[in-house]
Amino acid sequence: MSEANYRIRYKKRDFEIEVQGDKAWVEGKFEQLKKDMLSKAVMSDSPTSQTTTPIAGETTLAGSLVEFIRGKGNPRGHTNRAVLFAYWLFKKENMSSYNTTDIEKCFDETRLPKPANTSDVMNRLQAQGFVTTTAEKDGKKAWVITGTGEQQVEQMKG
Repeated sequence: MSEANYRIRYKKRDFEIEVQGDKAWVEGKFEQLKKDMLSKAVMSDSPTSQTTTPIAGETTLAGSLVEFIRGKGNPRGHTNRAVLFAYWLFKKENMSSYNTTDIEKCFDETRLPKPANTSDVMNRLQAQGFVTTTAEKDGKKAWVITGTGEQQVEQMKG
């Protein structure tokens, strides 16, 4: 993996920072943003001054996963569906990472047939650059959608 794809994401309650680029710049920018945001959060800790900022794209997502899939033209193929599920879990469910169990639950929720090997599907998405591995979740290999994966989903037409 090249350094240009280095990514850090930090989320705690309503506070979230995500930076992507080359390693040195990302690490420096991340620390700077974290300090800036934490100092602002401490200064505005009163209930009347807190505001909620939606995650970009969240308000444009359909109300249910089934509607979201339909809105993207009911794509065929496990990899096309899995990248949509990864996008949904990140943007709508606010999951910082997901494993095969999470992806399989999406197949169940949409009543679409599950792949015989979900890990293989996720590994193919990773090879395409649509997801990348992250720390394990519940003792299983976990992934997070990349900027390339987000663009892929956003360009899908219904």
